[in-house]
Amino acid sequence: MKAPNYSKFSLLGITLILILTCVSSLLAHDIMVKRNSNFRSEPSSASDRLIRLEPDDILILLEPEKQHGYFHAIYKGFTGWIWSRNVTVIQEYERTQWKHWIDADRDKQDTREEVLIHESELPITFEDNDSTKKIISGRWTCPYTGQVFTDPKDLDVDHVVPLGNAHQSGGWMWDFEKRKAYANFLEDPDHLIAVDKKANRAKGSKGPDEWMPLNTDFQCDYVNIWESIKLRWNLTISELEADKIREVREDCSE
Repeated sequence: MKAPNYSKFSLLGITLILILTCVSSLLAHDIMVKRNSNFRSEPSSASDRLIRLEPDDILILLEPEKQHGYFHAIYKGFTGWIWSRNVTVIQEYERTQWKHWIDADRDKQDTREEVLIHESELPITFEDNDSTKKIISGRWTCPYTGQVFTDPKDLDVDHVVPLGNAHQSGGWMWDFEKRKAYANFLEDPDHLIAVDKKANRAKGSKGPDEWMPLNTDFQCDYVNIWESIKLRWNLTISELEADKIREVREDCSE
């Protein structure tokens, strides 16, 4: 079989791939491989194989329409084609499909407030209005940065495994009720944590391979919590995530 012509990946070509990756991640769906598959240079079984794909590999879909039964996609810097019957098109993430915050026990405090109350290191001060029970002060130490806060407005309640990541990792197959349960889960005290809102927004939906807490003392706990949540909810752990978890744990054992 003729070897693929990698010379076409010139500087201009690589730049184009990066642009396409950014645009497609905003506008298109991703696709997940269902069975071992060939990622080809053209939409034909006679074309060169660029790479071998395995189940649960995620590709970025470039065009919603198939050509000769193939989808055009990006995987690890390669643009190519995969037979459409070998993949599942992942439903696009919509934050509104993961309803939060809710007042599950109807005590006038929603999930965010329940977390703030539970994690405050001092008694909470509430607004002098019994109809809202709004929190106005407490004391929280952000595990991501080590900073101490007293104003809840400076905090976000973070899903350690973000909703967008959970969606990408298998939550896209869940119904609305299971997504809501995940988004408001209080049974595991590590599932939702109060953190510096700046750190949380820098994190976004990133996995540990792309973002880690600045507080190095928390990094070992962070990857352990990440893996525990994924296992509990039967969410996939990407190869890059797994590599980062192993790397951090090696440092933890030293």
